[in-house]
Amino acid sequence: MTQLLTLSRLEAAGKAGLVPLDVAQVAQRVLAQAAPQALAKNQQLSLQVGEGSDDDEDAPLPPVPVQGLEALLEVLLRNLVDNAIRYAPAGAQVQVQLQPVPGGVVLCVEDSGPGMTDADIARLGERFFRVLGTEQTGSGLGWSIVRRIAALHHAELSVQRSPGLGGLRVTVRLV
Repeated sequence: MTQLLTLSRLEAAGKAGLVPLDVAQVAQRVLAQAAPQALAKNQQLSLQVGEGSDDDEDAPLPPVPVQGLEALLEVLLRNLVDNAIRYAPAGAQVQVQLQPVPGGVVLCVEDSGPGMTDADIARLGERFFRVLGTEQTGSGLGWSIVRRIAALHHAELSVQRSPGLGGLRVTVRLV
């Protein structure tokens, strides 16, 4: 029901004014909220900003400024991280990377799960589409919401197999 409400609000929102924000703080908040779900599945959840890593958990993250709508970018990232955790098996790795680029950031969410077929990837974003054979519940609206939020931010969205982890890799280029 929450996904339907979010989709309805996005359709009504149209193009809103983007404001400066720190997407690293948004990512930190989303991962903190998702950590209990990942821990319950014994998954490794990590956040990397730039060329560094999250090895020193006490070190503050460098800011990653973008133009956007914070609440919507939080929903976008939450949907991507939630999908990665839910569809990857117990013990999997889920990585979020923020790579600053001139004028914006490239955000990647990837996992070591089973990935998806090319045919299923092509259907991502269709309302109510769900990959057959999974035991996970859901409305099938999360990807549609991700695509709409990306479009409102004039962001490029791509999905492919993760070259490093073998599962799915979602890349959002916000510039």
